Amino acid sequence: MSKKFLIVATSVCLLTALVPTSVAFGVSASPQRQGEKKQLAEAGTAVKVSEILRQLKGKTQVPIFIPSLLDSEKLYYQTTAKADSYTISMEYTADCRGTGACTFGEIRAQKGGEFSTKIEGVTKTLKNVQLAGGMKGVFHNGCGAYCTASVEWKAQGVLYTVAIKNGAEADVIKIANSAIQAGKR
Repeated sequence: MSKKFLIVATSVCLLTALVPTSVAFGVSASPQRQGEKKQLAEAGTAVKVSEILRQLKGKTQVPIFIPSLLDSEKLYYQTTAKADSYTISMEYTADCRGTGACTFGEIRAQKGGEFSTKIEGVTKTLKNVQLAGGMKGVFHNGCGAYCTASVEWKAQGVLYTVAIKNGAEADVIKIANSAIQAGKR
């Protein structure tokens, strides 16, 4: 199985729920539970970048790009890191484990990663987009059981991805632009 297909397939499978992005980026609230994961963001507030960096620094050699703001409800995060990659999972509940209705999306980086390509029967939209600072990106909307909107861009040989379950193009571009404008952390 190629890495390109695995990344898209993983995104489609992991980012599953019937919670539209209009709800996630709106004013409705999801129930929250106390747990071991730290809160990531509240509507109109800054992302707690220092907490995320503490989880990633020293575990990855990939430049870290994190958005400064997420215009969303309260979110929790879970990070994983390897020398050549990292993933920040954004979830509505502290005990989500990356699947189901509790998953909002994720931010990924993969050294040497390749842009998504059209996958027959899954890809609804695949197009080039312009991101902050003149950065060129690729927007992909893929659907299986649920849809996942993502935008990808490359910097210094690293493929960065922002993906949102049932997301809109404008939403993933907004998050990607926030990460690009914040710069390397």
